[in-house]
Amino acid sequence: RQRGTGRRMGAQNSSFKRCIAEEYQRLKKEGREYLTVDELIQLKLPRSQWTVNLKNFSVMFVLDRNKDGRFTLEELQSFYELACERARLYQTYEYMSMMHGYCTLLMWRAVSGGGGHSEFSDWVCNLMRQCNDTEEFEHHPGVQYVSRDSIETLYHVMGVQESQGLDFQSFFDLLQRSAEEKGLMDLQNEEQDDFLPLQVVAEFAQSMIAGMQKVMSDVYPAN
Repeated sequence: RQRGTGRRMGAQNSSFKRCIAEEYQRLKKEGREYLTVDELIQLKLPRSQWTVNLKNFSVMFVLDRNKDGRFTLEELQSFYELACERARLYQTYEYMSMMHGYCTLLMWRAVSGGGGHSEFSDWVCNLMRQCNDTEEFEHHPGVQYVSRDSIETLYHVMGVQESQGLDFQSFFDLLQRSAEEKGLMDLQNEEQDDFLPLQVVAEFAQSMIAGMQKVMSDVYPAN
């Protein structure tokens, strides 16, 4: 039996897909057929028809099916179809929290298998690569760096302030010090002031998912 949310979302499926397509076209840059994470979070969809938070990290994980850090129109519309299917199972008042919980469970299952942590950190790095071009510096050949702006996007979508209690500047400084300790950057070099090695981003992502694993393993089995 369809419940309130399912009936509403199902009846408006076609018109809402057009709305998604229009927003997608508004935000994507000419010459490419995908959105980056910082563009995705700018999507403006009618709250009367859409209560899923696209800034939610587990939602992004499920949305990006091939984990390339790019969000295509096909992926957006497929995720909307999934949201409609799940809406049939939930009451209207519980829909947003239940959908976010469902995406968290899917992400947890994906990263709990062998190699899951590395796959997760690779995906986070792909998100960063797509935000802005990576940089290299003469004194650290072969090391890829991402910009402060990209890291700030990551900070917000991963909910670092809520989970770690750090403001952005403290978070950025912490990761830069970690990079310096690993010999990946020189904090005295002004050229590198607004950059961070991608390797440190990957290590942070792995530590964050390891923390999630400890919490989730008490609630859900891995399989």
